[in-house]
Amino acid sequence: MQRRERMLRTAYEQAGAGDAAAEAVPVAIRDAIQELVAAHQSNVDLSGEDRINAVRRSMLRQCPNTVESPELLTVLAEAIGESASWEPPEIISGVEAELDCLKQHGLRLAVVSNTGLAPGRRVEAALVARGFDRWIDHWIWSDEVLSWKPGQAIFTAALDALDVTAKQAAFVGDTPEADILGARHADFAASVQVGGKRDPSILPDIHLPSLAGLSGALQDAGLLHPDP
Repeated sequence: MQRRERMLRTAYEQAGAGDAAAEAVPVAIRDAIQELVAAHQSNVDLSGEDRINAVRRSMLRQCPNTVESPELLTVLAEAIGESASWEPPEIISGVEAELDCLKQHGLRLAVVSNTGLAPGRRVEAALVARGFDRWIDHWIWSDEVLSWKPGQAIFTAALDALDVTAKQAAFVGDTPEADILGARHADFAASVQVGGKRDPSILPDIHLPSLAGLSGALQDAGLLHPDP
Protein backbone atom coordinates (compact mmCIF):
# COMPACT_ATOMS: atom_id res chain seq x y z
CA MET A 1 0.00 0.00 0.00
CA GLN A 2 2.84 2.40 0.81
CA ARG A 3 4.49 1.79 -2.55
CA ARG A 4 1.18 2.29 -4.33
CA GLU A 5 0.58 5.56 -2.51
CA ARG A 6 4.09 6.84 -3.27
CA MET A 7 3.67 6.12 -6.98
CA LEU A 8 0.32 7.85 -7.16
CA ARG A 9 1.35 10.81 -5.02
CA THR A 10 4.38 11.56 -7.20
CA ALA A 11 2.43 11.14 -10.45
CA TYR A 12 -0.44 13.37 -9.34
CA GLU A 13 1.85 16.03 -7.91
CA GLN A 14 3.51 16.27 -11.32
CA ALA A 15 0.09 16.28 -13.06
CA GLY A 16 -1.06 19.47 -11.34
CA ALA A 17 -2.50 18.26 -8.06
CA GLY A 18 0.51 19.64 -6.18
CA ASP A 19 0.72 19.24 -2.42
CA ALA A 20 -2.95 18.19 -2.25
CA ALA A 21 -2.01 14.81 -3.71
CA ALA A 22 -0.47 13.66 -0.43
CA GLU A 23 -3.83 13.70 1.36
CA ALA A 24 -5.96 12.85 -1.66
CA VAL A 25 -4.28 9.59 -2.65
CA PRO A 26 -5.08 7.59 0.54
CA VAL A 27 -8.66 8.88 0.39
CA ALA A 28 -8.99 7.82 -3.27
CA ILE A 29 -7.80 4.31 -2.49
CA ARG A 30 -10.25 4.06 0.41
CA ASP A 31 -13.03 5.33 -1.86
CA ALA A 32 -12.23 2.62 -4.41
CA ILE A 33 -12.21 -0.06 -1.74
CA GLN A 34 -15.58 1.16 -0.47
CA GLU A 35 -17.00 0.83 -3.99
CA LEU A 36 -15.72 -2.73 -4.07
CA VAL A 37 -17.23 -3.50 -0.67
CA ALA A 38 -20.58 -2.12 -1.75
CA ALA A 39 -20.54 -4.30 -4.87
CA HIS A 40 -19.45 -7.38 -2.94
CA GLN A 41 -22.40 -7.07 -0.59
CA SER A 42 -24.55 -8.01 -3.58
CA ASN A 43 -22.15 -10.82 -4.61
CA VAL A 44 -21.03 -8.94 -7.72
CA ASP A 45 -17.65 -7.48 -8.53
CA LEU A 46 -16.12 -4.59 -10.44
CA SER A 47 -13.88 -5.03 -13.44
CA GLY A 48 -10.21 -4.14 -13.28
CA GLU A 49 -10.92 -1.01 -15.32
CA ASP A 50 -13.73 -0.01 -12.96
CA ARG A 51 -11.37 -0.36 -9.98
CA ILE A 52 -8.87 1.96 -11.62
CA ASN A 53 -11.60 4.42 -12.57
CA ALA A 54 -12.85 4.50 -8.98
CA VAL A 55 -9.47 5.84 -7.87
CA ARG A 56 -9.35 8.18 -10.86
CA ARG A 57 -12.78 9.70 -10.12
CA SER A 58 -11.92 10.30 -6.50
CA MET A 59 -8.63 11.99 -7.39
CA LEU A 60 -10.30 14.30 -9.91
CA ARG A 61 -12.99 15.17 -7.37
CA GLN A 62 -10.41 16.03 -4.73
CA CYS A 63 -7.80 17.57 -7.05
CA PRO A 64 -9.71 19.28 -9.89
CA ASN A 65 -6.51 20.95 -11.16
CA THR A 66 -5.14 17.58 -12.24
CA VAL A 67 -4.29 17.38 -15.93
CA GLU A 68 -4.70 13.78 -17.01
CA SER A 69 -2.28 12.38 -19.53
CA PRO A 70 -1.46 8.95 -20.95
CA GLU A 71 1.59 8.91 -18.65
CA LEU A 72 -0.53 9.57 -15.56
CA LEU A 73 -3.04 6.88 -16.51
CA THR A 74 -0.21 4.40 -17.09
CA VAL A 75 1.15 5.04 -13.59
CA LEU A 76 -2.38 4.75 -12.18
CA ALA A 77 -2.89 1.36 -13.82
CA GLU A 78 0.50 0.14 -12.62
CA ALA A 79 -0.04 1.36 -9.06
CA ILE A 80 -3.38 -0.44 -8.79
CA GLY A 81 -2.48 -3.57 -10.72
CA GLU A 82 1.17 -4.36 -10.13
CA SER A 83 1.04 -4.89 -6.37
CA ALA A 84 0.77 -8.65 -6.91
CA SER A 85 4.24 -8.62 -8.44
CA TRP A 86 5.70 -6.45 -5.67
CA GLU A 87 4.48 -8.81 -2.96
CA PRO A 88 3.62 -12.15 -4.61
CA PRO A 89 0.99 -14.42 -3.03
CA GLU A 90 2.30 -16.64 -0.27
CA ILE A 91 2.40 -20.30 -1.31
CA ILE A 92 0.78 -22.63 1.22
CA SER A 93 3.04 -25.42 2.42
CA GLY A 94 2.34 -28.73 0.70
CA VAL A 95 0.29 -27.35 -2.16
CA GLU A 96 2.76 -28.44 -4.86
CA ALA A 97 2.73 -32.07 -3.77
CA GLU A 98 -1.07 -32.19 -3.65
CA LEU A 99 -1.41 -30.55 -7.05
CA ASP A 100 1.08 -33.04 -8.47
CA CYS A 101 -1.02 -35.90 -7.12
CA LEU A 102 -4.29 -34.49 -8.46
CA LYS A 103 -2.81 -33.97 -11.92
CA GLN A 104 -1.41 -37.51 -11.90
CA HIS A 105 -5.01 -38.64 -11.51
CA GLY A 106 -5.83 -36.75 -14.71
CA LEU A 107 -7.95 -34.06 -13.09
CA ARG A 108 -8.54 -30.66 -14.63
CA LEU A 109 -7.99 -27.91 -12.10
CA ALA A 110 -9.16 -24.32 -11.84
CA VAL A 111 -8.35 -21.46 -9.51
CA VAL A 112 -11.59 -19.70 -8.54
CA SER A 113 -10.82 -16.59 -6.56
CA ASN A 114 -12.17 -13.30 -5.32
CA THR A 115 -9.64 -10.54 -5.89
CA GLY A 116 -8.43 -7.51 -3.98
CA LEU A 117 -7.81 -4.11 -5.53
CA ALA A 118 -5.33 -5.61 -8.00
CA PRO A 119 -6.99 -7.36 -10.97
CA GLY A 120 -6.87 -11.15 -10.96
CA ARG A 121 -4.73 -11.35 -14.10
CA ARG A 122 -1.90 -9.65 -12.22
CA VAL A 123 -2.18 -12.22 -9.42
CA GLU A 124 -2.26 -14.95 -12.05
CA ALA A 125 0.94 -13.62 -13.62
CA ALA A 126 2.67 -13.79 -10.25
CA LEU A 127 1.55 -17.40 -9.77
CA VAL A 128 2.52 -18.39 -13.31
CA ALA A 129 5.95 -16.94 -12.58
CA ARG A 130 6.12 -19.44 -9.71
CA GLY A 131 5.28 -22.30 -12.07
CA PHE A 132 1.63 -22.87 -11.19
CA ASP A 133 0.57 -22.99 -14.82
CA ARG A 134 1.86 -26.57 -14.95
CA TRP A 135 -1.03 -27.56 -12.69
CA ILE A 136 -3.80 -25.02 -13.27
CA ASP A 137 -5.89 -25.38 -16.41
CA HIS A 138 -8.13 -22.35 -15.89
CA TRP A 139 -8.07 -19.16 -13.84
CA ILE A 140 -11.44 -17.72 -12.83
CA TRP A 141 -11.22 -14.26 -11.26
CA SER A 142 -14.09 -12.35 -9.68
CA ASP A 143 -13.17 -9.10 -11.44
CA GLU A 144 -13.36 -10.82 -14.84
CA VAL A 145 -16.65 -12.67 -14.43
CA LEU A 146 -18.04 -9.79 -12.30
CA SER A 147 -19.21 -12.24 -9.66
CA TRP A 148 -18.04 -12.35 -6.04
CA LYS A 149 -18.08 -15.64 -4.15
CA PRO A 150 -20.46 -16.93 -2.82
CA GLY A 151 -22.38 -15.58 -5.83
CA GLN A 152 -23.17 -18.36 -8.25
CA ALA A 153 -21.90 -16.90 -11.52
CA ILE A 154 -18.24 -17.37 -10.59
CA PHE A 155 -18.83 -21.06 -9.78
CA THR A 156 -20.76 -21.53 -13.02
CA ALA A 157 -17.91 -19.91 -14.95
CA ALA A 158 -15.47 -22.41 -13.42
CA LEU A 159 -17.63 -25.40 -14.31
CA ASP A 160 -18.08 -24.12 -17.85
CA ALA A 161 -14.33 -23.62 -18.25
CA LEU A 162 -13.62 -27.13 -16.98
CA ASP A 163 -16.48 -28.56 -19.06
CA VAL A 164 -17.93 -30.54 -16.16
CA THR A 165 -21.16 -30.56 -14.19
CA ALA A 166 -21.24 -29.57 -10.52
CA LYS A 167 -21.78 -33.22 -9.58
CA GLN A 168 -18.48 -34.06 -11.29
CA ALA A 169 -16.52 -31.47 -9.31
CA ALA A 170 -15.19 -30.82 -5.84
CA PHE A 171 -14.46 -27.35 -4.51
CA VAL A 172 -11.60 -26.63 -2.11
CA GLY A 173 -11.41 -23.38 -0.16
CA ASP A 174 -10.58 -21.86 3.21
CA THR A 175 -13.59 -19.63 3.90
CA PRO A 176 -16.93 -21.00 5.10
CA GLU A 177 -19.20 -18.39 3.55
CA ALA A 178 -17.41 -17.57 0.28
CA ASP A 179 -16.14 -21.05 -0.55
CA ILE A 180 -18.19 -23.68 1.25
CA LEU A 181 -21.59 -21.98 1.13
CA GLY A 182 -21.01 -20.97 -2.48
CA ALA A 183 -20.00 -24.50 -3.50
CA ARG A 184 -22.98 -26.01 -1.69
CA HIS A 185 -25.40 -23.64 -3.40
CA ALA A 186 -23.77 -24.51 -6.72
CA ASP A 187 -24.41 -28.20 -5.89
CA PHE A 188 -20.81 -29.42 -6.12
CA ALA A 189 -20.29 -33.09 -5.37
CA ALA A 190 -18.14 -32.14 -2.39
CA SER A 191 -16.95 -29.06 -0.55
CA VAL A 192 -13.58 -29.21 1.18
CA GLN A 193 -12.52 -26.61 3.74
CA VAL A 194 -8.86 -26.21 4.59
CA GLY A 195 -7.66 -24.37 7.68
CA GLY A 196 -9.08 -23.18 10.98
CA LYS A 197 -11.90 -20.82 10.02
CA ARG A 198 -15.19 -22.02 11.46
CA ASP A 199 -18.87 -21.27 11.07
CA PRO A 200 -21.14 -23.78 12.82
CA SER A 201 -23.95 -22.97 10.39
CA ILE A 202 -21.81 -23.74 7.30
CA LEU A 203 -20.30 -27.20 7.43
CA PRO A 204 -18.13 -28.62 4.62
CA ASP A 205 -18.31 -32.21 3.48
CA ILE A 206 -14.62 -32.57 4.31
CA HIS A 207 -12.56 -30.49 6.72
CA LEU A 208 -8.76 -30.59 6.70
CA PRO A 209 -6.35 -28.71 8.97
CA SER A 210 -4.00 -28.22 6.01
CA LEU A 211 -3.72 -29.09 2.34
CA ALA A 212 -1.57 -32.09 3.16
CA GLY A 213 -3.75 -35.14 2.67
CA LEU A 214 -6.25 -33.52 0.28
CA SER A 215 -5.92 -36.21 -2.38
CA GLY A 216 -6.19 -38.94 0.25
CA ALA A 217 -9.33 -37.39 1.69
CA LEU A 218 -10.89 -37.21 -1.78
CA GLN A 219 -10.07 -40.89 -2.30
CA ASP A 220 -11.58 -41.83 1.07
CA ALA A 221 -14.76 -39.98 0.09
CA GLY A 222 -14.95 -41.93 -3.17
CA LEU A 223 -14.27 -38.83 -5.24
CA LEU A 224 -10.89 -39.92 -6.58
CA HIS A 225 -9.84 -43.30 -7.88
CA PRO A 226 -7.21 -44.97 -5.68
CA ASP A 227 -4.76 -45.46 -8.54
CA PRO A 228 -3.76 -42.72 -11.00
